[in-house]
Amino acid sequence: MIETFFLFAFWVSVAVFLLYFLGIALAPYAPNKIKNEHFECGLPASASTPKKANFGFFIYAIMFIVADMTVLFFALFVYGMDKHSIKIAALFALIMAIAIALATRELDIREKLK
Repeated sequence: MIETFFLFAFWVSVAVFLLYFLGIALAPYAPNKIKNEHFECGLPASASTPKKANFGFFIYAIMFIVADMTVLFFALFVYGMDKHSIKIAALFALIMAIAIALATRELDIREKLK
């Protein structure tokens, strides 16, 4: 089972590198003054003091990362197929559920304070 995972990871890596080098080989090379200038996203600032970012976006980003890592590690533990791996997976799932609950609680508290 683990050999299949490593083969899959290897071929995905090979495909990514091939696509990257194919893009380099086929992309037109046409630098000009505008492309070589520094780039900033968005409109120029209209005020001297910038607006504060919404904390909710940060919490959602952290929750996405936690959920993504949870799926990855939970899948790896479940494929272990022995009692010890399943116990570790259950403990990991419990810890992640508590982390997500605390993050959403923090978000709710910050939203109510506004």
